[in-house]
Amino acid sequence: MTLDEGFLTELETTIRRELANAAQLRREALDELAKPDRHPRVLGSVMHDFYNCCERVFRRIGAEMNGTAHRGEAWHKELLFRMTVSVPGIRPAVISEDLAAELDEFLSFRHLFRNIYGFEFKGDRVTRLGRRLDGVSRRFESEIKAFLTSLDTAAG
Repeated sequence: MTLDEGFLTELETTIRRELANAAQLRREALDELAKPDRHPRVLGSVMHDFYNCCERVFRRIGAEMNGTAHRGEAWHKELLFRMTVSVPGIRPAVISEDLAAELDEFLSFRHLFRNIYGFEFKGDRVTRLGRRLDGVSRRFESEIKAFLTSLDTAAG
């Protein structure tokens, strides 16, 4: 795999900015979970934003490295699971299948969040998923950093 140093620097800078955004969202979720009077709409918004952040990373990698176009109704899920696959001569797998399965729950929640009113959230699904955001976010950060390291190694 031959990677242009300028391309790699730009990609890495963009991805690291999104990792900082993910860390901020993780802090916001933890702050909201600590409140005794938390509102599902607020926590839901943070989780919505978290998955958007992850997807921005995946879209950037897919567009810049794979030349992937996003088409069809299921492109969000396809993009997520494409990130678990190594593309010989182009890039290694971006994330593990286990992390993709965890992120898929946030993707499903994002779809729900976009299609109902905040006052319609029932049960404690938002809180349960919100409690998982810290670990999933940290794992996302770790796996993305390992991916960037593998690109540096391949380029260098």
